[in-house]
Amino acid sequence: MAVIYSVVIFLAAALLFGVQPMVAKSLLPKFGGGSSVWTTCMLFFQTLLIAGYLYAHMLLTRLPKRGQIAVHAVVLAAALVVGWLFSTPAAPQNASAFPVPWLLGQLLLVAGLPYFAVSSAGPLIQGWFARTGHPWAHDPYFLYAASNAGSFVGLLAYPFVVEPTMQIGNQRTLWLALFALFGLLALWCAGRTRNVRLDEFGERPDGPAPAPITWPRRIAWMFFAFVPSSMLLAVTMNLTTDIASFPLLWIVPLAIYLLTMIAAFSGKAAGIVRVCGLPMVLVVIAAWMLLVLGSSQSDPALARGTMIIQLLLLTLTGLYGHARLALDRPPPARLTEFFLLMSVGGAMGGMFNGIVAPLLFDDLYEYHATLLAALLLLPVAARADGAGIMGYWLARLRLPALSLVAVVVTGLLIPRLDDPTISLILILVPGATLVFLARRDNIACAGAMAFPLLAVMLFGSVGSQILLKERTFYGVNIVDVGEVAGKPVHRLTHGTTLHGMQVIDEDGRREPPLGYYHPQGPYAKTIGVVQSMRPGGARVCILGLGSGGTAAYTRPSDEFLFFEIDPVVEAIAEDTDYFTFLADARAINRRTEVRLGDGRLLLERSEEALEPAFDMIMPDAFSSDSIPTHLITSEAIGLYFRRLAPDGVVLMHISNRHVDLSGLLYQLGLMHDAIPLLYNDAVTEEVAEQTGRLPSIFVALTRSEETALRLIEAGYRPYEPKKRIRPWTDQYSNLLSVLRKL
Repeated sequence: MAVIYSVVIFLAAALLFGVQPMVAKSLLPKFGGGSSVWTTCMLFFQTLLIAGYLYAHMLLTRLPKRGQIAVHAVVLAAALVVGWLFSTPAAPQNASAFPVPWLLGQLLLVAGLPYFAVSSAGPLIQGWFARTGHPWAHDPYFLYAASNAGSFVGLLAYPFVVEPTMQIGNQRTLWLALFALFGLLALWCAGRTRNVRLDEFGERPDGPAPAPITWPRRIAWMFFAFVPSSMLLAVTMNLTTDIASFPLLWIVPLAIYLLTMIAAFSGKAAGIVRVCGLPMVLVVIAAWMLLVLGSSQSDPALARGTMIIQLLLLTLTGLYGHARLALDRPPPARLTEFFLLMSVGGAMGGMFNGIVAPLLFDDLYEYHATLLAALLLLPVAARADGAGIMGYWLARLRLPALSLVAVVVTGLLIPRLDDPTISLILILVPGATLVFLARRDNIACAGAMAFPLLAVMLFGSVGSQILLKERTFYGVNIVDVGEVAGKPVHRLTHGTTLHGMQVIDEDGRREPPLGYYHPQGPYAKTIGVVQSMRPGGARVCILGLGSGGTAAYTRPSDEFLFFEIDPVVEAIAEDTDYFTFLADARAINRRTEVRLGDGRLLLERSEEALEPAFDMIMPDAFSSDSIPTHLITSEAIGLYFRRLAPDGVVLMHISNRHVDLSGLLYQLGLMHDAIPLLYNDAVTEEVAEQTGRLPSIFVALTRSEETALRLIEAGYRPYEPKKRIRPWTDQYSNLLSVLRKL
């Protein structure tokens, strides 16, 4: 019997976590490719999990056996019908500015009821097992480990088996078929239970009396669930911001999170708490150090180190928090309440990262806050015999006070130092030492870390003058003042990637853009080719506005149309206090227009409105260094060519530190009868510092041999990829096929 119950709960968990990346992926073409789409999805799923656990709690505690079976049969049948009827998400035209309400609405329609039905399986199956009279019924929590194992398998099966081999429609059909099988098995499990009152099952008569369920204990349950959940989303946001919004990069942190739950609820919680406390503190210190280093330098090795530290941080925080949760689990009579409060804590983590943090912070400081919360998972220092309340708290706050003093002294010294290395040492060494010494008390340790974390934020702005910092659903935009070859420049940064630079000239002389769009780069040469083919005026469409630097190459006879999803980016490009590219272009050409919304959706509407064809289309939309997936699928390429003149050019900007899309675009180009050409604008770090030029990679696709020859003369070259890559569609994509070695 225990094996069957384990199989049922395993299947339910696999379905539960298999549907999350499947549904989230189906939303990307409708709501853009930002990492916030996944964060919002996680918030939705965590919130709905509360509803599922509350439903299980009410069902087990308020209804007899027959009532439970009848109600749950209706819920399962309704979920199956809704799953078949609603499968395609949609987004209204006005959803781009703040799409969270629309996104949540589509999630509720497409996945709400099926997810709700399967999410209740964890506590339901365990509660039913506790009522069977089985010898193990007194402690059904071993089934929770089976549940997490199913979740882990479901997650890994998606990127490695399901996504590479099946389209979204077939994935959904398979999921619903397995859901129907689960429903039948779940009802069988319900039929094997006995009609007993809540206080008549699950207690061991020879065991000790259970500890009372107090509100401080309930709050502790929620906090132990909150911290790993918040850390999961903070780490995921950091990974997907700079690589891409692919299910695989959502799944890796979530899989680690689930593995920590499996380990914690497999009977080894006491050992985990005993062993993992010190390593967790050390990794928190390392993560804080990398925040300091990352704010002052950019290096591939540092990026890899940061990624490793973040995943280690998630692992140790999850192990420690979930182990403390498992150690404090109540008897089976309070099982459903325990899981309900766990789900509330997890959802609070999602709500903090997805809603509260963007409203409170102008940068991704929820990661910093979660570092502090991780240290609060540590035990509370015991009060010494004979020590008074005042002495107890003075002892606990001694090291945080020293940390504050160290930060103040460092802040006074740094402006007088010319050596940045010494400044870093002054920040890192005292802070790390005090946090390590305070590791035996959660308040002391978190307090010692709090002040250096504030110093990180302050140190990050040393040496640069920030003119604007604003956070939206799509990320953090920063405009600051830097220097290139002795000249002051305004810079636009999104996430960790520079997206525009302009020299500040006191004489008001119009200078060409720097960065990716410098006059000797691929974009400038491509637009030159297109303009030479259209002496009477070229019609250009660019998906992504940035600082407006691409508009600097317009002529009076040209027409430049920009599609931009983020209203704040549009406001930055329009404001001449920051950048004048757009204003300068409009001064010589009034047919320079910006339309707000997702670039692909706006291009589709342009097609529906029968607007004239374009001579060049350039998808240049980025979220930090991440390229939205829905702009590089076969359907997207087909749309570009439908909107393009016969001899026009589709120009793909594919610069990225972590993925190589040249092979994919080669296959997509051939698939659409186009000639793929590559331009690798390699620039050394020394040249970049002296000239402001940034290295970039562009792929041009054209169906015209004459245009291809012109592009080759401008510096492009024909190429063939090292390996064949299956073309991506809106229904299929595979990050593993394009991922660089990290």
